[in-house]
Amino acid sequence: MLVRKQILLEEKQVFELEALAAFHDMSFSEAMREGANMITKKIKAVKKTSRKKTGTEFLLEQAKKAVAGPGDSEYDKYAYDL
Repeated sequence: MLVRKQILLEEKQVFELEALAAFHDMSFSEAMREGANMITKKIKAVKKTSRKKTGTEFLLEQAKKAVAGPGDSEYDKYAYDL
């Protein structure tokens, strides 16, 4: 079932959407419905992948980025006062 909605678009948007719809041999309304479907699919995909990390997950992720401490080189002895 289709539901009637009224939206406000800028003139440039209307011109570009009409040209795009004509190029693909579809009505303006059909092009808008296709665009709405694409947007909702993209939003649903983003919602599935983005969730808040727990504190443990965050700390484990940071631990994977750790770097080694000072070694035995001359620079390390000077820089770290070993």
